[in-house]
Amino acid sequence: MIVLFGDHAARPDGLERDLLRAGFQVAEADDIDNLPGRPALVVATCTTLVGDRCDLNEAFSSARATGAQVVVVIADGEPEDLIRAAEAGADEAILLPTEAPLLLTRLRARLVAPRMTLHGPGGSDLKLFEILQEVATELHRDEMLNALVRSLAGALDVRSVSCLLHSEASATGRLVAATDAPKVRDIDVDMAKWPDAVAALAGAKTVFVRDVGTSPLFEPMAGHAALAAVSELDTAAAIALSPLGRAIGTVVLRTRRGDIPLTAGAVAFAELAVAATGRLLEADDRRGAISRRQAIAAHVDPLTGCATLDALDRRIREEFERARRYDVTFALVLLDVDGMRLINERLGRDGGHRVLADLGRLLQRELRAPDFVARYGGEEFLLLLPETDLEGARLTVNRIREKLGPAGLGELHLGVHCRLTAGVVTYPNAAVHQPEDLFAMVEKALLVGKAQEVERIGSAA
Repeated sequence: MIVLFGDHAARPDGLERDLLRAGFQVAEADDIDNLPGRPALVVATCTTLVGDRCDLNEAFSSARATGAQVVVVIADGEPEDLIRAAEAGADEAILLPTEAPLLLTRLRARLVAPRMTLHGPGGSDLKLFEILQEVATELHRDEMLNALVRSLAGALDVRSVSCLLHSEASATGRLVAATDAPKVRDIDVDMAKWPDAVAALAGAKTVFVRDVGTSPLFEPMAGHAALAAVSELDTAAAIALSPLGRAIGTVVLRTRRGDIPLTAGAVAFAELAVAATGRLLEADDRRGAISRRQAIAAHVDPLTGCATLDALDRRIREEFERARRYDVTFALVLLDVDGMRLINERLGRDGGHRVLADLGRLLQRELRAPDFVARYGGEEFLLLLPETDLEGARLTVNRIREKLGPAGLGELHLGVHCRLTAGVVTYPNAAVHQPEDLFAMVEKALLVGKAQEVERIGSAA
């Protein structure tokens, strides 16, 4: 939570609105001694810091007692105000109007890395802050990772810093950025050449190799074509990149013989930068999910509240491209309400509509945040489940079925039995070459499910 405090007249126009749109919780405080909730950040606005700062000292002290960081935004600031703010105990000061374009980015970076201060020992905290500023100003994930790689190399004076997107089970990955090959972007790589990255992802922890030449981790590369390049390496470190708790790749630092070797302190600094970038990616994903929901608000089925076919088509194409690019899996599940004709006869058409509306609300309530549900036909719903395999899709269907009780569909007390049949298709799939192929396959899978007597969950061959 961000709490706004101080002079309203000195506050930038639209600051609260911009913070809310960026996904932050925002509250106002008239009394610094009674802050609402447990804020992570207090943004104090004022016109100038010239004059007696006793009141400011006391205010910042009260805010810090809650565990919150304090950022002071100075409307008519001058460079000397940076020193005055530091003397008053602020974690950071932002001068307007000069730094107005970076205001949101600075606040985001402050929330991501709360242990940073502008006057940390040895300047390491300031370097970390500068890295996160570079990362946070980028709009897309690949550009954010490229900024991380470039900034880490500069801060640590390491010539070779790379970012790879890969999974534990795959023999190949995607090289997103590499400082020793700056023109290389998003190419396939053989993960056998990156044993440090593979080990870091498998163990979900940092791998630090102090001597590549004697490390058993690099022994399997003895007969590899890249042996000459590896023989020049001295130290290496691989750090797992795990936004939302899911490892999506690694950041790898390597030094050659004759370079300054990596130290434990340098690796620890890189870990902080990678972890903070992971949090920025999380926030970016959440804002992206909010934006997608807002974008389809005008494309919602009025009866069920689920997405329409047009919105579904766009979302599947997005997920198809993401899965193909980053080697991840997703599942499509087509659900059909069995016996809808009987339900309409017993309850009437309005009653049948209420059943479908209840089912639509149940699906939206039970699915995960990244999942997507659309009304596919009269009594059919299609679920898009990112990063879900066949078994995960089956578990999702069975979990939804368990909810089809009195607490799930309000019409069941009238004697209506609502049963669902499902068809499932997953991607990657050798038979799928374009998004349109998925629709044909999931419809066939539904027919397979309808032919079953017990499970009634069909899957595409």
